[in-house]
Amino acid sequence: MNIEFFDPEMCCSTGVCGPSPDPELIRVNEMIDQLKAQGHTTVRYMMSRNPMAFSSNKQVYQELIGKGAGALPIVVVDGEVVAKGHYPRLDDFMVEER
Repeated sequence: MNIEFFDPEMCCSTGVCGPSPDPELIRVNEMIDQLKAQGHTTVRYMMSRNPMAFSSNKQVYQELIGKGAGALPIVVVDGEVVAKGHYPRLDDFMVEER
């Protein structure tokens, strides 16, 4: 699978920094590590660092136009949006082979 994470703005590329990182972002980072270990391609984008990724993906762009940054995170698997406004769980990626 090719998995793209369109993240909201964070202080660093993972959001896991500072004195009290968000436990949800820790979970997401661990999930991404597991997905990579299983051989899946994963990439994370933030608007300030990767603006072209947001504007070139029509589905993501339309969500942002309609809902603004509140639509984030958006997760795209093999070109299909699988989550909007939240991060999926690891099991959500394993439902069926894509």
